Amino acid sequence: MRNHIKVISTGALFLLNIIGCSSEQQSGEKIVEQTRPNIIIVMTDDQGYGDFGHNNNPIVKTPVLEKLANESVRFTNFHVDPTCSPTRAALMSGQYSLRAGVWHTVMGRHILSDKHTTLPEVLKGAGYKTGMVGKWHLGDNYPFRPQDQGFDYVLMHGAGGIGQTPDHWGNTQFDDTYFLNGKEKQYKGYATDIWFDEAINFIHDNANKEKPFFLYVSTNAPHAPFRAPEKYIQPYRDLGVPEELALFYGMIASLDENVDRLQNAMKETNITDNTIFIFMTDNGSVMGGKGAKLVSGETKALIEQKIGQKIVSLNDGMKGAKNNVYEGGHRVPFYIKWPNGGFIKPTEINGLAAHFDLLPTLLDLIGVDADKLDTDGISLKSALTQNSQLPDRTLVVTTQRVLTPDPNRPYVVMKNKWRYIHGNSKADNFELFDLELDPGQTMNILEQHPEIANELSNSYQQWWDYTTSNGMPTMRSIIGSDKENPMRITSHDWLAPDTGQVAHTPGFGDDHFAHRGWLGRESSFEISPWKVTAEKAGKYRFTLYLHDKSANKIIPKSFAHISLNGKSLVKKIDTDSTHVVFESNIELGNLDIKAWFNNTEDSTDKPLAVFYLYIEKL
Repeated sequence: MRNHIKVISTGALFLLNIIGCSSEQQSGEKIVEQTRPNIIIVMTDDQGYGDFGHNNNPIVKTPVLEKLANESVRFTNFHVDPTCSPTRAALMSGQYSLRAGVWHTVMGRHILSDKHTTLPEVLKGAGYKTGMVGKWHLGDNYPFRPQDQGFDYVLMHGAGGIGQTPDHWGNTQFDDTYFLNGKEKQYKGYATDIWFDEAINFIHDNANKEKPFFLYVSTNAPHAPFRAPEKYIQPYRDLGVPEELALFYGMIASLDENVDRLQNAMKETNITDNTIFIFMTDNGSVMGGKGAKLVSGETKALIEQKIGQKIVSLNDGMKGAKNNVYEGGHRVPFYIKWPNGGFIKPTEINGLAAHFDLLPTLLDLIGVDADKLDTDGISLKSALTQNSQLPDRTLVVTTQRVLTPDPNRPYVVMKNKWRYIHGNSKADNFELFDLELDPGQTMNILEQHPEIANELSNSYQQWWDYTTSNGMPTMRSIIGSDKENPMRITSHDWLAPDTGQVAHTPGFGDDHFAHRGWLGRESSFEISPWKVTAEKAGKYRFTLYLHDKSANKIIPKSFAHISLNGKSLVKKIDTDSTHVVFESNIELGNLDIKAWFNNTEDSTDKPLAVFYLYIEKL
């Protein structure tokens, strides 16, 4: 099994002494010798392979990223998970996301266990200063926050998108309040600009020091809601691009410009040559199939006339999109550049590679022994430095998005040119595609190659047994710790029966994205539990809100209820109250919580969920 699906990076690693002396800065600052390179990873959100001008999309303009691609080693067959949190879990742990315990983006199934050794923890142990800005989406509470998982410096928004339930109430991507090392701080400006402002400040603060740095720039853009400054959107409107796609491309235009700002900061501090710079995205395009529907008929003809070019595909000819196991859902661009690293000249590498390869690759490049790390990836160093072919391997991608993983959920098994796909969990249908002959996955040739299908089907069963062999424990935030007391938990982390019963986005703003949230639909949600662990026994205070504290929302019910490991408490709600407080003695250990409002003391009428709960150890 380990030789077939899982490749442990246990080969001999070169203990390099990579010398990257920084040039003397204009200020005359003393030259500092670093024995290891800096590392910068820029990862955008929901931007697919075809959402780049240089990947056969004649509408969107990405000149900076095109220049970067031309200067980098480009992996053209690089795969991630089809959604946000699983990709991030694999990136940080070096493991298949399912084995790392992350298979969804809500319901607590997006939380990366603190038992894993993460990329920033390894780099910090190797002497790196570590920082991240933007989107984490692997847990909003202790001990799962980025500052608990190896990052020295953190500026982040909550959950999986700006304005989602765990984020600061009312955030819209403009003049928002974010979390700076766990504390709320308001910023002026557009979110993408703020992330790159802080990244640039981090570079200036840490460049040419005795310690190298690791910087993870994880943007929320172009994840919905699609919003950007007008100067980025209007050029697409002028082309006749439909509004939703114009907004999406406007976010990408802002990203492109900000990557240029970041690279200029590297030049100003003379660190470009001795920095491993990586650009990638976290899953396929959220607009993968929708873009083609929006740009069709007369609209397509008008745009083609204005740009003077035919539009063949907006998804680089691929089938599928975000949350999909066809190629368009999980094949993404991956560019890596390191002028001083002995890389082969800018070129394309076409072998199968994946997000969990990044951890062993980076450690190999900087000379850190990865033998003791339990990873599913391989080092790509020999391909980068010696033009070696990547080994034949079999990789699996699944999309779960359920409370409990199910082997019948959609998946794809990839080997060389083959893609064996179970694309619909509600049907017993399977497909086999040869990407060399059919890159758009239009011809199912399973009946012509039953032996290939059988081999890949068996590989999937082995993979499933392997990735789920340690069980699927629920990650429980720790209450009562000095690290986070009080703690705020939200409806985003309800262990609900299905995704539709998770209130993950309120819906802020005054545009057409605002109505897509749960505001105004509060009564439609079932009462689902939160699961936490009490670090200390004693008296705790539980403060229940319908909306978050700063919303000042009056509770339109008469009684408040809370269930603590099955023990129910009830309290009458005072007139015009925005919250209700309970206090109770809690034992050490696991605690399951449900909380709701209604109009009867015995809880017989339809309940209204508590969407925000603050827990404090007294």
